[in-house]
Amino acid sequence: MSGPFSRRGATWLALAATASLAAAAFLGVFGDELSEPPSVAPGAYSRSAIGHRAFVTLLRELGIPTLVSRHRTADKAADGALVVLAEPALEPADERGRRTVTLEEIASDASRLLVVLPKRSGFPDPNRPRWLGGASLLPLAEVRRALEVLELDAEVVRPRQLTAASCGTLPAGAVLDAPQLLRSDALVPLVSYAEGMLAGEVVDEETGRRIVVLADPDVLANHGLGRGENAALALRLVERLGGGEVPVVIDETLHGLDLQPSVARELFRFPLVLATAQAALLAALAVWAGLVRFGRPRPPDALLAPGKAFLVENTAALLRHGGHVAHVLGAYLRAAKDEVAQRSRAPGDRAEAQDAWIARLAAARGRSDALARAEARVRALEGRGRGAEEDALRTALEIHTWREEMTHGADGDSRRDRATPR
Repeated sequence: MSGPFSRRGATWLALAATASLAAAAFLGVFGDELSEPPSVAPGAYSRSAIGHRAFVTLLRELGIPTLVSRHRTADKAADGALVVLAEPALEPADERGRRTVTLEEIASDASRLLVVLPKRSGFPDPNRPRWLGGASLLPLAEVRRALEVLELDAEVVRPRQLTAASCGTLPAGAVLDAPQLLRSDALVPLVSYAEGMLAGEVVDEETGRRIVVLADPDVLANHGLGRGENAALALRLVERLGGGEVPVVIDETLHGLDLQPSVARELFRFPLVLATAQAALLAALAVWAGLVRFGRPRPPDALLAPGKAFLVENTAALLRHGGHVAHVLGAYLRAAKDEVAQRSRAPGDRAEAQDAWIARLAAARGRSDALARAEARVRALEGRGRGAEEDALRTALEIHTWREEMTHGADGDSRRDRATPR
């Protein structure tokens, strides 16, 4: 009965299943890295008006080493990198609602820290999920929580308008919508107005730890980076904290985009991918070596091989296994006598007459003793079963030698023997 698929159809089905399995494994390992997380909220991956993607692109195009961190930002901060916490969410959660990382953990290890206070929350456009459908200002109490975590005594204010900015060497031409400022005696103003400061700095003299706080994220948001001197101000704040001399790490774990490490993912990254490729090659060679064949299957071996040799070998094995070597040896002696009788043209057809003829012929040739010994040994072996193979083989060699000697020149000898009186 034939199957539901032809051989070619089954082959294509197997290939499709293998490709599907390989694609599923690849997506399971690298799916999170193949595309950027879709988001309209503030963040380095967000292309919306309140996102920070343009700021990350600007840093990289200017040659400043910039890393968007999705795992263990605190460890990177401990290595001396400049950490940027842009509008951090204070209690990020993973898909199961568990806390993954906190602002305190990252801030406590950073020696260079740029904190951009949160200002707006947004929601996506129903027709275009990556676009911003609308945004609203966060309550001031929620903005102040970030300052409390950093243990900075400051007040957040949102004046209706700004007077002329006063600062030292930093660009002062920032353009802001619904400006958000700070009032604090703990921060040294970097860019300030009569209504408050836009950027301030605090330095720990004992540890050398430096924190710069940017009160309004519109300075580096996608919609505001190109306005006025916003881009220049953002770059000067990064440079003030050593950006360019040290890497800039922009944290995304506080936005809930923590990407857990994967052993499988690391095995396919350089340099471990070389060891993975070697292991795969060895596995393929092992499978290849274990294959029985290629191409068409070989026909099965015949149960009985052609030719006389196979039949003789099997018959000998059966006789040896049954302990019948003596019978075989007796038959061999009888066959040797028959050949001698035939070759010497013995008179008569009866066995007794032929034996008498062979005895006289053996006596004439001086081989009577050899024949007698062979007959005696055959009789001795008749009572023995298995285990007599060696003696039987020796006796068979003597019979063969006797037959060869008796048949050599047998035609001429037979004529002389007929002339001899009986």
